[in-house]
Amino acid sequence: MTLKCFISFILPSIWGNALPVNAFSPFVRYADHVAKWCTVTTIDGEGKRYSLDVLAESSFDAAHLYVTHVKGQAGCGFPIPTTQTRFEIVSEGRVLHVEGARLKTWIENRREEWKGPRGFLFSQRPTLGN
Repeated sequence: MTLKCFISFILPSIWGNALPVNAFSPFVRYADHVAKWCTVTTIDGEGKRYSLDVLAESSFDAAHLYVTHVKGQAGCGFPIPTTQTRFEIVSEGRVLHVEGARLKTWIENRREEWKGPRGFLFSQRPTLGN
């Protein structure tokens, strides 16, 4: 039984109708956006693969965290991604691909959309070069 079902059906039966179904709960707030472990892989010009495990909410977020790691730690030995880079993301047995140009557009859109502390922290992450 999922958490939402538990809150919707079990809790009202325990407390009668004293607890409204849409009552505030810190657990329901995070039920839809759960971060998952992903493996992000890129391939350099010589065909060598570079992989990194990240905890991300989406394939674009995973690719962006990869860029953040590589640009933030120059000594890691990974090639610096550009808009020409193709990211392969594996999560829960599914293989997804993110193109560098689309990732750059996603980053720019998020920077414009998100405001407040969340937007400020997101804007501190690096973006892709050409």
